[in-house]
Amino acid sequence: MRALIAVDAQLYRLKDGSVWTPSIYGYDFWKRYLEVFDSVVVAARIMDVEDIRIVKNYLRSDGKAVSFAALPFARGAKQYIQKWFRFMHSASKACENIQCAVIRLPSIPASFIEHYIWKKGIPYVMEVVVDPQNAYPRGVIRKLLTGHLKKTVMRANGVSYVTQFALQKYYPCYASIHGEDRYHFESYYSTIVLKKDYFSSARDYHKHSGPYKIIHVANNMNNDIKGHDVLIKAVAKLRSCGQNVTVCFVGDGTKRGEFEHLVGELGIQDFVEFTGLLPSTEKVREKLIESDLFVFPTKAEGLPRVIIEAMAVGLPCISTPVNGIPELLDDEFLLEPTDVDAFAEKIKVMISSPEKMNSCSVRNIAKAKEYEELKLQKRRNAFYSQLISLVKSELT
Repeated sequence: MRALIAVDAQLYRLKDGSVWTPSIYGYDFWKRYLEVFDSVVVAARIMDVEDIRIVKNYLRSDGKAVSFAALPFARGAKQYIQKWFRFMHSASKACENIQCAVIRLPSIPASFIEHYIWKKGIPYVMEVVVDPQNAYPRGVIRKLLTGHLKKTVMRANGVSYVTQFALQKYYPCYASIHGEDRYHFESYYSTIVLKKDYFSSARDYHKHSGPYKIIHVANNMNNDIKGHDVLIKAVAKLRSCGQNVTVCFVGDGTKRGEFEHLVGELGIQDFVEFTGLLPSTEKVREKLIESDLFVFPTKAEGLPRVIIEAMAVGLPCISTPVNGIPELLDDEFLLEPTDVDAFAEKIKVMISSPEKMNSCSVRNIAKAKEYEELKLQKRRNAFYSQLISLVKSELT
């Protein structure tokens, strides 16, 4: 069976036809769908590029049984408005010769696809990956996407959430309100790919020496949602009061220059590293292994895989009480996203207590094992299989 997968991704296509991504949407990501579907067509924003250097350290996205339906490459409200009719045309074309669809929302590009899939009466499911109320700044886009998500979870055949409870509370689907039936069903699972060999053993911070290495991971540095500036300021405060800490930022984007400028203004450039995008999950894992503490002052998430990955290698974690994060971390490790002083103080308290760091390491590994790939894939396969069963019943 052939399924359309609509995602909020920015992909880059070279002259040889290969497709590349700076985010999670490498070929391994599509494999989760290929366990159930015979082939998939990925609908996403695609830019044709000639210079291979543009995709340096990106993941290759194309592969066997995966094809692409290109949507216009746009960023920001102005460009979406300018390309509105092109989006409508390309979204309608992408929905041709499709038996079913998986729509990952919230997303402006995927919203175009959802409209035509629903209009054509094609069976489809949704994967709700984040709350638009947190992911987008105040304004028309956030209002539109929030309203659209509330509406579409009620008309999709199936809805799966990346959280177990949080997103369901604000965006209940038809099956949640009226009960499951032949045409409506519900599930939950994370988007993370966490294999058994990813996990490491718990750490012993009694043996720690040298500076405490803090790490922050966010591939997208195109805004301040992930709290880069908050962590930079917190590290500056810690350094000013004699705390021997450093910080490593993994990721890249249009705001990186601003963050580097802030580091220079605060005079902590010798204690801050910006790695840029790393070429593989393994390289990110190596950076996590080298670190002592994961700090993530994010303002918007569904259920962040970066926290789970940090937990899986035994890192104590400090973050914010946004959407699904309280399902991962206890309240004492959740701070308000913009509270620089609170983050600085919490880091100070943590690194001064090896016992606390050790107990966090043990606890986090155990919690992360709930998100091991085989466990999640069983839930995904069951969810996608319900969609296939619905399609087959419609054909008979």
